[in-house]
Amino acid sequence: MQTRHRVPTVFSVYMVDVLCCALGCVIFLWFLKIHEAKIQTRQAERREQAAARTRADLAKTTARLDDVTGRMTRTKARLEEVSRQMAATQERLAGAEKEREQVRRDRNAALARLADLDKEIAVLKTQKSAAVDELTKTKRDKGALAEELAAARQRVSTTEMLLRQKETLARNTARAADDLAERLRSADARVKELRPLAESVPGLRDEARAYRDKLAALEVHARALEKEIGERTTALAGAGKTLQALEDTNLRLKREVAGQTKQLAAAERSMDTLRGEKKTLLAQVGRERAARDNRFAGVALTGRRVVFLVDMSGSMEMVDEQTPAPEKWAGVRQTLTKVMRSLPDLEKFQVIVFSEKVTYLLDDGDAWLDYKGQATLDRVTRALAAVKPEGSTNMSAAFQAAFRFKRAGMDTIYFLSDGLPNVGEGLSEEDSRGMTETQRNETLSQYIRRKLLRVWNPKASDGRPRVRINTIGFFFESPDVGAFLWALARENEGSFVGMNKP
Repeated sequence: MQTRHRVPTVFSVYMVDVLCCALGCVIFLWFLKIHEAKIQTRQAERREQAAARTRADLAKTTARLDDVTGRMTRTKARLEEVSRQMAATQERLAGAEKEREQVRRDRNAALARLADLDKEIAVLKTQKSAAVDELTKTKRDKGALAEELAAARQRVSTTEMLLRQKETLARNTARAADDLAERLRSADARVKELRPLAESVPGLRDEARAYRDKLAALEVHARALEKEIGERTTALAGAGKTLQALEDTNLRLKREVAGQTKQLAAAERSMDTLRGEKKTLLAQVGRERAARDNRFAGVALTGRRVVFLVDMSGSMEMVDEQTPAPEKWAGVRQTLTKVMRSLPDLEKFQVIVFSEKVTYLLDDGDAWLDYKGQATLDRVTRALAAVKPEGSTNMSAAFQAAFRFKRAGMDTIYFLSDGLPNVGEGLSEEDSRGMTETQRNETLSQYIRRKLLRVWNPKASDGRPRVRINTIGFFFESPDVGAFLWALARENEGSFVGMNKP
């Protein structure tokens, strides 16, 4: 096996400063991320509290709406009861009006009958006076005839003519007396017949007065009913106004409920957004924690489409030329699977192992492989366990193979190595004959850095993102190795971490 590294004699203090600064910056950024996550979590909690208050306000408004709805229902029931009472009152008023009209007709009929009776009584009184006058006159005539009869009797003896006149007068007087007696009997019968009517006149008058009193009472009752109807109408108008006010209040409350429903919907959407943000934050915190637990003292675990470049040269089982390190390659395998497991956004990947030549670990082709979690990790672990580290270090070929994936969306490279390049493009065999190993390492390292900046991973003028290169160094003692891997990461927007010696 070729000697790849010179044994350092002096440890560079500059490298310690660089590593400490890088570590401090990474720790500061980590704490800054944790602080931002806490702030966003508190904001999410405040938004949840605001949404809870909005729900409480909606519950209160709903209760108010139910109360107003109940009041409106009770008012409608009262309005219907008042309407029924008003209808009954109107029916009663119509009946009273009919009764009053009937009483009025009865009173008019009674008054007409009373007037007729008064007229008939007046006629009977006139007839009675005429009969009394005629009877008195007849009595006077009878007295005169009696006197004449007495005189005639005194003159009976003197003349027959007087006798005949006496007989004639006697007959006439008898007929007149009979006629008068008949007329008196008729007048007495008529008086007897009219006496009940005359006696019933005061009763009819009392009945008329009772009808008048009843009519007056009915009129008072009608006026009371009219007043009650007016009051009920006023109450109905007030109830209508109250109902209208309640309906307006109901409409306003419905609008408020609609507005608060919209606010609640907006709050729910905001809550959903906040839940999503919280979930994202929790996932981010989880990723940050995972990244913190697996960041290898400074490597940010990022990337969706990632290429892993793994050095499998002979030095990956040696500490130096004389000291074997059988656990070194096992540590490389564990580190690779740990990095893969810790990448939160990993979707596509490829593992390229290299020494003098380049090999695809899982596939001979150069296409992306889907990351499938533990199944992929088990497959990579088995494949790496079957690899035997040997040969020199051709980093140029490794980066050339990796950057074929750039057009296919590669965004990150994880570079795992323990040394410097010692073979490959950038140094011909003729030029390398007169160089020391340190000179070859320096020449090839500078060539790779320049080609990365100019050809493989230049800064685009259109602002397109560059491929991030993170480097992980294993068990190296040479400060030149650490300086090269650190510069490689810094120049390509990545991070560097060195694994301690076992």
